[in-house]
Amino acid sequence: MKPKRVDPITGLLNFTKALALGNPYLEKQITTNLKDIVVDTSLPKDTNIWETGIKRLKVEGKWVIVEQYPSEDAAKIGHAKWVELLTENPNTSLKDIDQWSLGEEV
Repeated sequence: MKPKRVDPITGLLNFTKALALGNPYLEKQITTNLKDIVVDTSLPKDTNIWETGIKRLKVEGKWVIVEQYPSEDAAKIGHAKWVELLTENPNTSLKDIDQWSLGEEV
């Protein structure tokens, strides 16, 4: 799926609304811990788009959002793909999909 850009103001409003209503930030979440790597696929309230984020504790030290998905089923498949890839090659290059259009690359 081509990354969907999210307007930062819309994201902030969605996040604030979820907090005000007492909703959890992540509605659904799949997390796999691989030694020093965390692969997390979730449906966050700010974007309302399924996504996979990866955090390599000894490399970037921050979350890199690598892929978005159109559905929960696609997200489960994508999550498994990233887990397999990073299990086989923990040093795989990661590119942030820049969903907020902030221009930052890892």
